[in-house]
Amino acid sequence: MYWRRRNATRTFIIMKRLVLIVVALNALVLAMLVAVTVTAGSAESTDGSAAQSDAPGGVEASAAPPEDTSAADAADGPALTESPGISADTADDPAIPLGPAVDVPVISGEPPPFPDPFEPASNEVQSDAKQLGALVAYAITNYEVDSSLTDVLATLPIDPARAGALALQVQTVHHPGMWSRGTVEYAQLGGHLDGRISIMVVVRQDVGAERSGEPAQTETRTMDVRLVRGESGTWEFDEIASAGGQPIERPADLAPLAVAVVDNPRIDLPDSAIWDIYSGHTDHALLQTMFDLAERAPYSVVVLHTGHPEHVFGTPRWSNHTVGRAVDIYNVDSELVIDSHDVTSSLYSVSEWVVSRSDIKEFGSPWRFEDAVAHTFTNQVHLDHIHVGVFPEPPAEE
Repeated sequence: MYWRRRNATRTFIIMKRLVLIVVALNALVLAMLVAVTVTAGSAESTDGSAAQSDAPGGVEASAAPPEDTSAADAADGPALTESPGISADTADDPAIPLGPAVDVPVISGEPPPFPDPFEPASNEVQSDAKQLGALVAYAITNYEVDSSLTDVLATLPIDPARAGALALQVQTVHHPGMWSRGTVEYAQLGGHLDGRISIMVVVRQDVGAERSGEPAQTETRTMDVRLVRGESGTWEFDEIASAGGQPIERPADLAPLAVAVVDNPRIDLPDSAIWDIYSGHTDHALLQTMFDLAERAPYSVVVLHTGHPEHVFGTPRWSNHTVGRAVDIYNVDSELVIDSHDVTSSLYSVSEWVVSRSDIKEFGSPWRFEDAVAHTFTNQVHLDHIHVGVFPEPPAEE
C-alpha cells in the first residue's frame, strides 16, 4: 500500500509539472503572437495612416489628389522601381507574395520636354527671316518615338507635291523609332537678295531610344534653310539646301594640326564642321588660321563647308567655303558678333589682328579696315558674323 501511494504521488507530481510546462509554452507562444501583431500594426501605421495624423481626432481628412512629381523626380535624380513583377495596380493584392523592398535606380522612361524655340534678339538683322528659318530646323528635329518623317514634314507649310523631295533632303536627321529634341543655338545669314534668303541654322539634336529619358547620341548640325518672299511680302519656307551632312568617323591617322583644331576647347565646332575636317576637305592654311585665332580668343563656328551655300549667294562664283578655305564665326570671347559692333570690343581687337596677316585673303565683318593687308568688306550679311577666307596652301616642294 505504501508503495502504491508513493507511486501515485510521484505520478501526480509529474503530471502537474507537465501541465505547468504546457501552460508556460502556451503563454510564450501567445506573447510572441502579440509582439508580431503589434509590429505589423506599427508598420502599417507608418506606411498608411501617418499621412492622416494631422486630421483632428484621428479621423481621415479629405485630401487633395497627390501631385504628379514624376517630372521633379526625373530632374532631381534617378527614380525608384517597384518590386520586380509587381505593377502599381497589383502591389496591394494580398494574393501576390511581395519580396523585400529594394531601391533600384533607373533612368526615367520619359523623353525630355521640347526645348524653347529660338528667338532672335531685337538687334538681329532680318530677324523675321531668322525666326522662320530657325522654326523650320526646330520642327524637323523635334519629334516623338512614333512620329514618321511624313508626320514631321506635315507640320511644315509646304506644297504636298514637294514633300518627297524634302524628305530626301532631311532624311539624315530623322531616326525612326526614336525621339528627337532639337535646340537651335544660332541662326546666321548665309546670303540675302530681295526675294530669296539663306538662313544657316546651328541646331543641336539629341536622339534617344524608346522608354529612355537620356539621349543615345547628340549631333550639332548646320542646316541651310532657304526662304522666299511670298505674295504678301513676308518670308515663306522654300527648301532645305543642306541638312548638315553625313556623320564621318574620326580617321585614325588624322593630321596633328586637324587634331589640334578639333580637340581645342577654345574652338566650338558643330559636328558638320568636324565632319568636313575629318573628310580632309578643309585646307591646311585655314586650319592653321583657326588654331592661331584660338590662341587669341575662344570662338564659336557656324560653318566651314557643309551647311553653307555653294556659290556666293546670287552669283555663279564658287564660295571659298565650298573649296575648304573659309570659316564663319558668330561668337568671339563669349559675345555674339551681332552684339559686338563697338570698336572697344574684344572682337574688334581680334579682327585687327586677322586683317594684318598676309595669309588672309578676305575678311568680312561689321567693319571695313582701310589699311588692312587682307581684302576686307562689310554688308548686311556680315553684321552677325565674321568671315575669314585664306589663300590656298602652297604646294609642298618635292
